[in-house]
Amino acid sequence: MNSRTMLVCVASVLGILATVNVSRAQFSGDPAPPEVRKAVLARLAEIQTAAESLNVEKVFSYVAENDQGSLVQNGRLLLTRKEALESTRLGFQGLQSLEYRFDEQRITLLSPTVALATGEGASSGMTADGRTLKTRFAQSIVFVLADGEWKVFHAHRSFPGAN
Repeated sequence: MNSRTMLVCVASVLGILATVNVSRAQFSGDPAPPEVRKAVLARLAEIQTAAESLNVEKVFSYVAENDQGSLVQNGRLLLTRKEALESTRLGFQGLQSLEYRFDEQRITLLSPTVALATGEGASSGMTADGRTLKTRFAQSIVFVLADGEWKVFHAHRSFPGAN
């Protein structure tokens, strides 16, 4: 797999793997109540920890079943959770490390059981052969509250060309 393809795969993981660096987050105008914001950010932190540990199965333990549009990445629609999982597995192949840094993260409560997380930042990864990959990203993630847990229902992400 060439470095461009690897970078695309790493970046494609972002929608599901996103979280916030709370000390750098900006929340002006954020309509989510504090308890919702705290719960969604905690879930995002769990997803980020799993992603940075390169644990695909743990990442997807936080993803709800959805066969109507689980993930959109740079114009490509992955309808099912299974397709999104396979894309993520591909993205993790050949990686030695992965890190995400958020410049901004916002949480909006759309209904009592639906929240939207939007953000942008930068990701970097190192391949098994020592190459470093970096890219900027923007994302949106729809969370649903089911049985007291916030789960990813849909993620959408985009990123510019590799550098």
